[in-house]
Amino acid sequence: MLVMAFAIQGMFAQNQLEGFTKSDKGVLYKFEKRNETGTQVKEGDIIVGQASISLGDSMTMNGFSMPPQPIFMVTMRQNVFKGDLMEGLLLMKTGEICTFAFPHDSIAKAMQLPPFFKQEDYAYFRVSINSLTTEEVLKREDSIRAIEQTRIADSLKGLEQSKIDEYLLTSDLPKTPTSGVYFKMIQEGTGIKPEANYKVHVNYTGRFLNGKLFDTSLEEVANAEGKHQPGRNYEPLQFTIGQHMMIEGFERAVKMMHDGGKAVVLIPSELAYGGQQRGEIMPYSPLLFELEIVKVEKGEAPAPSLNAQPIKVQQGNTKTSTVTPKTTPANTKKPSTKTKK
Repeated sequence: MLVMAFAIQGMFAQNQLEGFTKSDKGVLYKFEKRNETGTQVKEGDIIVGQASISLGDSMTMNGFSMPPQPIFMVTMRQNVFKGDLMEGLLLMKTGEICTFAFPHDSIAKAMQLPPFFKQEDYAYFRVSINSLTTEEVLKREDSIRAIEQTRIADSLKGLEQSKIDEYLLTSDLPKTPTSGVYFKMIQEGTGIKPEANYKVHVNYTGRFLNGKLFDTSLEEVANAEGKHQPGRNYEPLQFTIGQHMMIEGFERAVKMMHDGGKAVVLIPSELAYGGQQRGEIMPYSPLLFELEIVKVEKGEAPAPSLNAQPIKVQQGNTKTSTVTPKTTPANTKKPSTKTKK
């Protein structure tokens, strides 16, 4: 029975590896596309291309759905086991596509494996090479790119206020800001007004001043404007007042409202993302939001903090004044254009 079990396992592994070749370094590989005139990969190269990873018959990462980008630096310092990916990449040239197979025990030395990846399974790395570059070239390109981005950001910063002023000329928003934002109530709420530590549930639609949608919690709006994201749960945004979970201007606007209220607010970039780019949102972009508070939940009163006490500051030799520390807005952290930090 043991002999039969090992024979069956061996046949299964053989079926998994059909068409693969083993190099003298122990690399299991199968070329999908060859390019005899391509440039041979050598140690120190950075591979620009695409890659996917499958554990058994389950794909866990598919970089072929993204544009080519730097994916691997070829260095034997990262060599993990005999016949690993670094040695496999040295078999390739630019313009080629190759799949490498690694047995369970070997790949376990390089990465943490999920429970569904069985002992008899192989991990498959499919790699396409578009071009080769070096660390020095990438650093130089990054430096040039940073200079250009700074130039663009400075230009946008100088234009921001004129964009706001131009928008306000044809808008029914107030011409002067309240708490730093241009706020207009559309529907007075009759419920609780959120305070520090209250949890709020807010529906929102975010647009640029030209009317283009960049994010919304409303599925019907996303569908209507071709921005629907499959798999996303469209529901009110939830956050706690005073915990800096949101961009500052968004929270300031919500604090002016009551439960059940609706409003429109124009937020200058200094209370949004400033000079940072967030997906579609360019540096120094003023943002327009339609807001609706659908629920407010009371929280516990904030605990007294020594940091919140006035600080006595000596001025000159005779005068003493009181200065209260200013709360610094937290930096927003966001993978997409979603408003939540």
